Amino acid sequence: VCGGSGVPGVRNSCARPRHGAHGPRSRPREPEADPEDAVTAACSVVESVCKSVLAELGLPLPAVKDVQHLFKAVQEPLGLSPARKDLPNEISVDVKMVLQGLASMVQGIGALRTHAGDAHGREKGFKRIDARIARLAIHSASCAAVFIIETWQQKRPKGDVPSAS
Repeated sequence: VCGGSGVPGVRNSCARPRHGAHGPRSRPREPEADPEDAVTAACSVVESVCKSVLAELGLPLPAVKDVQHLFKAVQEPLGLSPARKDLPNEISVDVKMVLQGLASMVQGIGALRTHAGDAHGREKGFKRIDARIARLAIHSASCAAVFIIETWQQKRPKGDVPSAS
């Protein structure tokens, strides 16, 4: 997602060193080795994409800068709100259901980061989460990030999307 999104800042923001429970590092650990870090990194990808899209659209960041509020801030300008009314009747209910699922997925990624990620540190005797759950968060975050980027690219005037070089 970070390498060729076409959204300025996303590539660079994903490549920056992060500070997790084990100090600064340039890439997240694998879900099997550090599932908590993988969940935190997955959430950070969606946050970075939303922040970059808002910047490109010239819109302010929300007062609360967690993933749920950042996603909510891009929903309306990108047409990702389940409340939209411009869909063809034959697919309206279906698309709205998928868009609601996308919003629920982003909310779940943020909640998982809060409750099982390493962004807030780890207490003595913490219980590790299953690597499968971390992989689910990673794949869900990737899906959300790619869809947000593709939607942003579609909304941009032709030729105005920066190249991924």
